[in-house]
Amino acid sequence: MPCTWKPCPRWPPCCAMPAASRKRARCWSRPWPHIPPSWPCSAHRRRSSSACSTAWIHRSRRFIDAMNAHQPQLPLAYEPIRLDDGANVKAHSIQLGLDGADEGTLVWATQQAEGEARPGNTWYSPDDGLYLGLVLEPDFPTEQAGQLALVGLVSMGLSMAEHVVPMTDLAYRWPNDILLSGSKVAGLWLSANEAGDRLVLNLAVNVAKAPQEVIDAGCVQTDGGTPETTPEILLETFARQFLDWINRWAEEGMAPILRQLHSRHAKPGTPVLLRLDHGEHLAGSVVEVDDQGQLVLETDGQTRSVGLNEFFGLK
Repeated sequence: MPCTWKPCPRWPPCCAMPAASRKRARCWSRPWPHIPPSWPCSAHRRRSSSACSTAWIHRSRRFIDAMNAHQPQLPLAYEPIRLDDGANVKAHSIQLGLDGADEGTLVWATQQAEGEARPGNTWYSPDDGLYLGLVLEPDFPTEQAGQLALVGLVSMGLSMAEHVVPMTDLAYRWPNDILLSGSKVAGLWLSANEAGDRLVLNLAVNVAKAPQEVIDAGCVQTDGGTPETTPEILLETFARQFLDWINRWAEEGMAPILRQLHSRHAKPGTPVLLRLDHGEHLAGSVVEVDDQGQLVLETDGQTRSVGLNEFFGLK
């Protein structure tokens, strides 16, 4: 008795496709999936019903599930490296920067055993989060390097805005935090290698879970997002937004970045507490973020400007 099992219509084997369709398939950005030689279609040898064993069916289903799993589709400017072993994404990406990795190298993961924030701080890293490090090769004066932190902050903020419900309160906290509904859901760090020819932009986003160890922490899915907002989808959106905004920054300077930042930043008079890279603590109230992206504070009756390079310890 011949086997009556039919291939999944969503993933037909290439041998069953018309020649014209096969030619078109090779032009897709994602190649037509490889079909095992034992795929039981009419173009292969006829198989008996006994050959369609339960074990084979289970293997086929696992194969199809793997093919259907969502994989981020990133612009060609990026060279993605996914870490699946729980390694520290920040440490890995900084090491790549020290080793002179190409600009656009993007290390990412959805889980890591222990995350690192600023020196001396730990970023609690629940599963189903987005943790990434992007290597950049600056071709501009060193004093402008810190401005890329605000480019990254606005890019991730706008990425989240695409995936949260309307009227969700999304706010920036200079220069490296994003809040949804008053809860911190993302943090950003900027590092440079000793030679100064590589910058590494690191972001960590609580997507599906909020760390229980942090009082004011939240996550995207429960603080305005939806269950459909996955780390992979957020990565795709960020990759597109960052390319757009870094090009606008290169062409127009800080003006378009600051317009986005000011629309969601703390108002003048808001209390703020900062810890700079060298350990100094500053307490005061916000005056403004100036046209260079510096935070102007009123502290102890005096006005002080804190630069982005000073905050991140960039030389």
